[in-house]
Amino acid sequence: MQIILFGASGMVGSAVLREALDAHEVESVLAIGRHSCGVEHPKLRELLLPDLFDFAAVEDQIAGYDACIWAIGVSSVGLDEAAYAQVTEALTLAWAQALLRRNPGLSFCYCSAAGAGGKAMWARVRQRVESALQSMPFQHAGIVRPAIIRPGPGIRSRTWGYRIGMVLLKPIFLFSPALVRTLPSMFTTSEILGRAMLRVVQGQTDPFVLESIDINRLGSQRSLQR
Repeated sequence: MQIILFGASGMVGSAVLREALDAHEVESVLAIGRHSCGVEHPKLRELLLPDLFDFAAVEDQIAGYDACIWAIGVSSVGLDEAAYAQVTEALTLAWAQALLRRNPGLSFCYCSAAGAGGKAMWARVRQRVESALQSMPFQHAGIVRPAIIRPGPGIRSRTWGYRIGMVLLKPIFLFSPALVRTLPSMFTTSEILGRAMLRVVQGQTDPFVLESIDINRLGSQRSLQR
């Protein structure tokens, strides 16, 4: 499997990248983003774009891939709906359509967030993205809505608010294996999330929307299948 990964420099994306590079089923990863992920690996190639909306300039480099995993996200704090939707909705769907044009039969996994089924502004935007992706002719597709994610070693969020939260939750995370077992609807780990997103694009899940409990179930086993 050859994968395109967006957001490899962020917390979720770096977790997916780590699991993808470790999986023998994954032949190569093309990481597309504005910032380098800082990883060197024989399977990995990076494509840096200062303007991620300028995908037309690189369309000839995004053909021949089996799957796309989307882990780009921004906080809605301080943004109105138009500004939040520009990245969360417009950017995601523009790339999804471009990738499908170049890769018929592409599979797609989108990282949403817990609470995206609600009525808040950010949730409404996420719902529009999820609905649009579900209507596209992907071979396999799914949405993950993680709640609280315990980052693995060397993995950190680029969002300052989340980093503060991780510091405050550090004592609790000492018991993270027990938390995932006893409160799977609230807690997961970056490793489990990364594996679950890989399994989505491999067609190993039935529900289109995976909440935290589904993520933990799907990503709990280490080995991937073809």
